[in-house]
Amino acid sequence: MDRRLALAAVLAIPVLSAIFALIAASGLRPLSGALLGMSFYWLLLAAALWNRGGWSLCPRWPGGRLALAFGGTALFLAWTGLPGLAALSPHVAALAIIAGLSNGCLEEAFWRGALVPRLGRRHWRAGIAPVLLFALWHVAPAMLLRRLDLPGGAVIMALAALFFGALAMTLRLASGSAGLGAILHVLASISVFAHAAAINGTSRFP
Repeated sequence: MDRRLALAAVLAIPVLSAIFALIAASGLRPLSGALLGMSFYWLLLAAALWNRGGWSLCPRWPGGRLALAFGGTALFLAWTGLPGLAALSPHVAALAIIAGLSNGCLEEAFWRGALVPRLGRRHWRAGIAPVLLFALWHVAPAMLLRRLDLPGGAVIMALAALFFGALAMTLRLASGSAGLGAILHVLASISVFAHAAAINGTSRFP
């Protein structure tokens, strides 16, 4: 694990929490505030990746059983995400897709890429700390999510991040690439953003 990036991530958690809290208290519409906060987070990830020379998201074959797990999860995420997108106007659906692409690709490039550049199949224990850190970071958006009507709230979000982080890290260790995790992450993010827009009454404009 890249210790400098890990330390930066740890230090960023309270900073981002404070920023998200300020945005939540600013009077912006909940989903607009969430998008603003996430945009700031994406800029930080992009800056960290730029400083490290980026990270390839080219998918690689993970092996038979994991390929089945990947395919099944991808189909499930696509199936659950379509109803949310269908409830939105075209431009809001496009915004949800763009946000999902940004979040999925940037997070995987950082959390399962630049943060763990040398991990391989034999180093699975070293992947535990990055997964826990990834889940811990997802507590920060609770400052924004408490204003959104989302099932489960911050607790479910953190648990889902822990589960997904473990799956994505397993794919990363088996294949040597964060590409498959990025595909799943994009699908999951699109589903979350689309349902958030639909549930919170922003099907026409955020």
